[in-house]
Amino acid sequence: MQLTSDDALNFARGVERFSVLEFRPHFPGYPAFIGFARLAALWVAPNAAAIWVSLMSAMLIPLAVARLIYLCSLSLVAATFGGVLALTQPLLASMALSGLSDAPAILLLLVALVAAVQKQYWQVGLWLGVMLATRPSYVVLALGVAAVPWWQGLHRQQGFVGQTKAFLKASCSLALVGSVSLIFIWAHDGAAYITEGIRFTQGHFAIWGNTVEGNDATLWQWVSALREGFGGLLLWASLLSLSAAIAMGRIKSTCLLGLSRAVASPALAALATVAALYWVWISVGQNPDNLRHWAPVLFLALVVMSAQMARLVQGRPVLIVVVVGLISYHGGRNIDTMMPSLKLEQTQLQSPIQQAIQWIRTQPQIKVVGTNYSVNLLRAQLQDRAVYDMFYPSSQRALREQAHQVPNSAWRISGTQLSGLKLEAQFAPRFIGERRLFLYQISQ
Repeated sequence: MQLTSDDALNFARGVERFSVLEFRPHFPGYPAFIGFARLAALWVAPNAAAIWVSLMSAMLIPLAVARLIYLCSLSLVAATFGGVLALTQPLLASMALSGLSDAPAILLLLVALVAAVQKQYWQVGLWLGVMLATRPSYVVLALGVAAVPWWQGLHRQQGFVGQTKAFLKASCSLALVGSVSLIFIWAHDGAAYITEGIRFTQGHFAIWGNTVEGNDATLWQWVSALREGFGGLLLWASLLSLSAAIAMGRIKSTCLLGLSRAVASPALAALATVAALYWVWISVGQNPDNLRHWAPVLFLALVVMSAQMARLVQGRPVLIVVVVGLISYHGGRNIDTMMPSLKLEQTQLQSPIQQAIQWIRTQPQIKVVGTNYSVNLLRAQLQDRAVYDMFYPSSQRALREQAHQVPNSAWRISGTQLSGLKLEAQFAPRFIGERRLFLYQISQ
């Protein structure tokens, strides 16, 4: 239950005193997540409250996945299989211990989709409102959920009036949550919140949002990152499953072996649409260095694939035997190639940044540390050392001057391998979604 990043530190500070201007937490404030953490702080230490919220939310995600699968397939076997599959994803463990808002926001998204499938539209707006107050960057997911009534054929069943009522119900409850959140933020920061929002947004797209491979998040960078993190099988299976669900969602006629009717489902098409829209968004607007951005797509794809499999194999025992046989055959040949996402660094109990902090504490000769990763967390937990932010060119000069004055006293932490420096240690990630860190000594 240790802090793993600057963002987690910001949330922990926000539990004690909220102020976006002071990065408690950073913009846009995440009022619902802070509210959940303050509620958890009634039982646990405030600096660990946000981690407990992400942990408990992550534990509930497989249950929400199973519930959604059952509503789409009416199969307990498929729901159980999908829930277990979601539980075994290492990215889930990474989010659970991160102390960030990803896990609770994904849980709220799944709950909103459960309500949408059941046509409880006022609940949809309520859960989406809390989701956006927990993680505002999920606004694209909220827009995707707005397409669910269309896939359900509400415009044909109840006409324009019925569809308008559904959107009004959702909009009213969503606006209520949004108003409460805005009042909470405005009471703490006032109009300065708007100025900070402009500054933060400009900084994100100009500096902080840069990737390790360049200044722009390209589609190929995302493909490479996902293939390396999850393997080609899960990546292509997700893409094909979502595409098939959208393409066949409106098909009513049968085709060869009746497969299109078997896998055709408006509910699955709606879920696939939500996942596809968000996949497109992160490919152009999010950082591929953080694979947790793909987590909503991952869990929605697991829902769609499990429900599709249940519909596909229904009444086809021969097909079931073939599928299970292929899985067993390939799994027996090379389980690491088939499901590389199951690889874990089980020897590590701490996150890479906490491993680095612990290592530095055991080396009294280290007086100055330069880093472009978790700068504020290092400053908070290494108060007897000077920590330089490597986003500033002057920091490189300061490290070299320190190394010249006092040999072996200046060190550098990096999320990527650097040339021309002496590598002293590296700190391995525990799960997918954590970044391997490298520690270098600055020479004279």
